[in-house]
Amino acid sequence: MTPRRRRRSSSPWTGYYRWTAGRPPREHLLRTLDHIDWEGGRPPRGTAIELGFGAGTDTLELLRRGWRVLAVDGERAAAAFLDRRVPAEHRRRLTIVVGPMETIALPPADLIYASFSLPFCPPDGFRRVWAAIRASLKPGGHFAGQLFGDRDEWRPRQPTMTFHSLSEVRRLARGFSLELLRETTEAGMSYHGPKRWHYFDVILEKPRSARRRSGRRRRARASPSA
Repeated sequence: MTPRRRRRSSSPWTGYYRWTAGRPPREHLLRTLDHIDWEGGRPPRGTAIELGFGAGTDTLELLRRGWRVLAVDGERAAAAFLDRRVPAEHRRRLTIVVGPMETIALPPADLIYASFSLPFCPPDGFRRVWAAIRASLKPGGHFAGQLFGDRDEWRPRQPTMTFHSLSEVRRLARGFSLELLRETTEAGMSYHGPKRWHYFDVILEKPRSARRRSGRRRRARASPSA
């Protein structure tokens, strides 16, 4: 593992990392990984980028499944928290980078995963990071993550965050194969207490060559329906 180290400082996020560290990997990540495995779409030693890894639980799952992972987060406290959790046998496949995700140069990747992190970019920053995601994904690569909806409770009081309508999410997905778009509106909990959530679960695939797409369609037709 090759973390870029700086002097540690206290962070308001440290309590959140502790609050979430005990949860299992997110269902959205597991669904994405199972989908990629079913497609046969992960090459040996595939590269995944996680944007906003937080406590690192999903990073650890990616490592457990054999991925090389570039983990990006804006908080040095997150890097320190994850560093303490990584098993020795996985360290060579992990690189941690600390910095705003919209300023990080992303290498070519087979998977880019952003769990509830992209909405914390300001609108201009979101546009930059979305362009970087598009450029970074290899043909046949996947993006998976969440975008906050325009009816989310935080929208009126968080002008520096990014929220999207359903039509805007569909525009962002143009040029990708849309594997999943699921809208959720619900009352639930956040780290700060009760919250009305509105968000979109998204899985996208960057187009492959025409030859590979036709082979995939043949496999899909031969597969039993769920």
